[in-house]
Amino acid sequence: MIVDAHTHILDKDWLPDLWWDALAEIYVHELQRLGTKVTKDDVKRMIFPQFYDPNGDKLLKEMDRAGIDVSIVFAVDFGLALGEPKVSIEEQNRRIAKLQDKHPDRIVALFTIDPRRPSAVDLFETAVKEWGMRGLKLHPGAGFYPNSKEVYRMLEKARELRVPVLFHTGQVVQPLRSKYCDPIYIDDLLIDFHDLTIQVAHLSFGWRYELFHMGSTKTNLVADFSGWQLTARNNPTFFCQVLREAIDAFGPDRILFGTDGPYLRAAMPDKDFVNFIRTLPEKAPAGIKFTEKEINMILGENAARIYGIEIKK
Repeated sequence: MIVDAHTHILDKDWLPDLWWDALAEIYVHELQRLGTKVTKDDVKRMIFPQFYDPNGDKLLKEMDRAGIDVSIVFAVDFGLALGEPKVSIEEQNRRIAKLQDKHPDRIVALFTIDPRRPSAVDLFETAVKEWGMRGLKLHPGAGFYPNSKEVYRMLEKARELRVPVLFHTGQVVQPLRSKYCDPIYIDDLLIDFHDLTIQVAHLSFGWRYELFHMGSTKTNLVADFSGWQLTARNNPTFFCQVLREAIDAFGPDRILFGTDGPYLRAAMPDKDFVNFIRTLPEKAPAGIKFTEKEINMILGENAARIYGIEIKK
């Protein structure tokens, strides 16, 4: 079984205009660095529409192409930080819950919200008890620290509901602030909510070694390596070294495959990323070894255990 433990569906009206403007600047910078002259308007017109997928149709097609059995899906809430989008975060969550209802064998829906919203805890409870959502995703880059009192209230409810919690960690793109996403702020939660499974995203990117030390000493911490496709494509030896170090620190039972779709599909389609990971036992760079058992755990068995996904024989 293959489980994408970190992916999104979104639409233009699901995120603030400031988000799209700042993201377009990044694309312009990177494409011009590679020799392609484009404008922000070009990016918004030609690239961003590929991301828009409010009904999840593109996601399901990409899953089929890649051989991904199940995707763990969620929105993001940047409204308090960057301005409210046209579609409310409550409605976005509701639509993702409906996608899970429509495809219960393919989609696991997580609830997301800025914990500073007055209705955050109540909406979270409704999402789990009434809409059937199966976990909580929080993005500190919106402007809050993971060990804030608002987050503690959310995690108390997560513990009561007995669902896992996923945090973005690692440096984040403009116009969000990276300082909130340092994994050190997760450490308090790992102790104070020792009975709660906490997943951190992206191996914390540039803070990965800080994270790896935490992974070796905090048993309720798991990590996904979504968002590393460019590194895997451009410098596969370095990527494999990082993945090997992550497995050695956490153990193979606490590392999860993820894509962070749809943002990186153009650079490395999900099918290619899955195949890259799946063939590591035979094709890893010299001096770096992965076993079939480790790869099977990482590609799906671990996420299935954490999120209660039935593994089909």
